Amino acid sequence: MLLGCAITLGVGGHLDVPLREVQVRIVRNSEIARFNELLRKHHYLGFSKMCGRRLRHVAVHRGRWLALLGWHAAALHCAARERWIGWSSLQRRARLFLVVNNSRFLVLPEAEGIPCLASRVLGLSLRRLCSDWLRVHAHPILLAETFVDSALFAGTCYRAANWSEVGTTLGFGRVRGARLYAHHGRPKRVLLYPLRRNARQLLRRVEPLPEWNPWRPKMKLSCQQLVSLHEALQSLPDQRKARGVRYPLATVLTMVLASKLAGGTTLTESSDFGRSLSQDCLRRIGAHKSPKTGRYQAPAVSTLHYILRALDIEQAEQILAQWMAEQVEQVEQPEQVPAVAMDGKTMRGSYNRDLDADGEQRDEPPWQQLSTVDLHTRTVIGQLSYSGKKEEAEGAALRQQLEQLKPGTIVLADALHTSRETGRKLLELGLYYVLQIKANQPRILESLSEYMWVSGAELRDLDCGHGRIEVRTVNLTPEIDSSIPEPWLDFPGVRFAASILREAKYKKDGRQRKPETTYYITNLPPELATRENILWLTRRYWGAVENGIHHVRDVALREDHSRVRTGALPRIMAALANLAISILRLLQVSNIQRTMRKLTLSKGATGVMDLLLP
Repeated sequence: MLLGCAITLGVGGHLDVPLREVQVRIVRNSEIARFNELLRKHHYLGFSKMCGRRLRHVAVHRGRWLALLGWHAAALHCAARERWIGWSSLQRRARLFLVVNNSRFLVLPEAEGIPCLASRVLGLSLRRLCSDWLRVHAHPILLAETFVDSALFAGTCYRAANWSEVGTTLGFGRVRGARLYAHHGRPKRVLLYPLRRNARQLLRRVEPLPEWNPWRPKMKLSCQQLVSLHEALQSLPDQRKARGVRYPLATVLTMVLASKLAGGTTLTESSDFGRSLSQDCLRRIGAHKSPKTGRYQAPAVSTLHYILRALDIEQAEQILAQWMAEQVEQVEQPEQVPAVAMDGKTMRGSYNRDLDADGEQRDEPPWQQLSTVDLHTRTVIGQLSYSGKKEEAEGAALRQQLEQLKPGTIVLADALHTSRETGRKLLELGLYYVLQIKANQPRILESLSEYMWVSGAELRDLDCGHGRIEVRTVNLTPEIDSSIPEPWLDFPGVRFAASILREAKYKKDGRQRKPETTYYITNLPPELATRENILWLTRRYWGAVENGIHHVRDVALREDHSRVRTGALPRIMAALANLAISILRLLQVSNIQRTMRKLTLSKGATGVMDLLLP
């Protein structure tokens, strides 16, 4: 996890270099290869790459290179640094870009004998680091960090340059090629250097400074949308008794939803988010006012846990998704054919292994949630959580969700839902379907794989993104007459079948992937069952569900890392995550994770809350 930093010193020839004549400058683009090769050759850690935003400094004397310094993004987690700053987890995630890491410091072999060169070079680099970083990356930095391996180095030059030691790491390092950490048993000393006199106070202040964010996103729901959203939240039934209620349910849901918009994952982060709100903002959302202090208070973690775990989750899921469906109806074009994708996602953190009252370990399976995603806007307009065996429980949940759709809607689902029971339900409700065929329908799969697809009439699509060149070939059968006694494709209402052949070649090394062929069946009418529509629907399914919702929940909101598993908590957190993502999609946001960071940096937690307040 933590890149070590030290100076490589040894016995070398002495150069007569006056320290006052040594200068530090940014490495030019034409010199980056030389910089990297010297680090790779002479630094004890070697060199592979620098993480995130980076800056390379070189110390020179009359054109001769003497020392190299590499600065890049700070470590994601460092307990000693967090304790020294005293910021919350949400503040850390939003302001970590204000901290830089000195990951490499190398005095070149020919300059190793120069007295005090290391501390001189380090001081010169620190003096110009803020201005160089602002010029290259267009935002300021407040704090520098580094890690020194005590088994090899004493860190004398850092102490001479007024760095402060704040603790040690836990001795874990990231395993190359994997997203996990292993204990290597060599803790490193953590050294910090404030680049501004009051850097510590600035990093943990409630409201961020305006110059921290040069983007200033300007997004706002309309007044009508905000009023309808608050009416929807207030319509949720509160299971608590009225006596002694300090925080209305709508207040709690609004605060947790806003923390989701800021990238919050856990209830602890939601509580931290609420405590960082201004008094005016707490008053507007209906927070409790303390009779002793006269100040508005945000609910604590235990309060959020108590309120949300007893929520009527089925009604909450329905009301939240119904509100989003109403907003989608207002923005969709009349000529668009409504199309949705339905897919389930497991909430991995909700697996319950706690001990019961008898001391025996529970083995309750994790909760899952079926989401109905509008393909045109990529918003969640339907959701239903369930548990149990995936094939049976998810199939039942899908058939229940189908009843919420309007006749004439095109429904896409994966091969798990390609069953005759689901097909009959779709026909009964007057819905169109595009279903994938896999091994769970062996007879249909065999018929399609042996079908003589007509060449020359197919559609070819070229895509050159993501570092590879992909060619998709779409073929379509003639209309299938299902009125004959034994049609060659036996599935309720099927009218066409399609095949998509995908061939991919990587740009970097020219390596080719094995060609893949997928098959689909549909009951679309001939005017809609075109090769272009089939290709758009199948590709949009992946972009709207897997990339647009599930990937965002896993990466931007880190849902799989959440251990919330009591009562309705995992399901309401997932429903609010869907709503937060859908709100940003409704505002035409493409990069969800970056926008969440922008919202937090714009005006802090209060600025995010302003997005939800009329």
